[in-house]
Amino acid sequence: MRVVYWYQAGWRMKRTRMRIGILVTLFATAATVALVAQEFRVQYAEGAVERLINGRWHTVGSGDTVSRDAELRLGGRAYAELCDGSTTLRLAQPGVYRIENLLDARPAVTASTVISSILERFTRFSHRPVDAGPTVGGARATDAPAVAGIEWLGGETADELIDSGRAALITGDVTSALDYLEEAVAIAGPRDEAEAAFYLGYALWVSGQPREALDWLRKHAPNPATEFYHEHVMALAQTCVSLSMSRDAIALLSDYTAGSARDTELLPDAHLLLAISHRMNGDPAAARRELEYVRAIAPRSDHAATAA
Repeated sequence: MRVVYWYQAGWRMKRTRMRIGILVTLFATAATVALVAQEFRVQYAEGAVERLINGRWHTVGSGDTVSRDAELRLGGRAYAELCDGSTTLRLAQPGVYRIENLLDARPAVTASTVISSILERFTRFSHRPVDAGPTVGGARATDAPAVAGIEWLGGETADELIDSGRAALITGDVTSALDYLEEAVAIAGPRDEAEAAFYLGYALWVSGQPREALDWLRKHAPNPATEFYHEHVMALAQTCVSLSMSRDAIALLSDYTAGSARDTELLPDAHLLLAISHRMNGDPAAARRELEYVRAIAPRSDHAATAA
């Protein structure tokens, strides 16, 4: 009996050691996975991009890895894209960035909300009728009365191409929208060029090309006298957020929300983007104030759910 007891006791100790070994292995694996998940690989770097290591700045290039708690510095006209396999960070503003602030801000969560608001307004507030099924190759021009202005080879004016581009955006056909709007900016005159540039910039943003979108959205400053002023502000602000340009977004939206030309319907979008921009900028207190304001002015909306 004593031999059996010793055998059983030994087997229990062996099983305990096996369990401990398994747990240690699991914890080690989890720690390794967490460590890997916190690392971002530099997919693209243009201009002066540096990382702070032991108090000194060192050049960062494509293929390098940086951790979640890293600080990066961008010089003038520099640009960087970082990816961890699921999240892509785009940095386009000169200054110092802390990666964890960008991650905590979760800028991607606002994109669909802002897109939805803008597209709804394209449909509701346009002074020109929107054809839900845009035509191609200038066929529409043969049925329409002559319109003064420059025409492209397909027979449509810049004004008509803008209409077709907007209609394509409303139906979700971004590829066709880009085709129409690229033609529109190529032939637009002084009367149409600001509108064509705005719609092309918006289409580029929706298609996942924020750097190109920024160029067109900034080609003409948002003008309260235009019918697309509010949409222009929101699209430009969201593009700035997508490129981690928090200071520019804060300046733009602070002026908009405080100005007499603001649209109260878009204030939840504006304050949501302000919250994200403040969080990116390392100011969580200001971000919380903006989120509380969103929940207060639109308590049962998608914006409030996003702000929760």
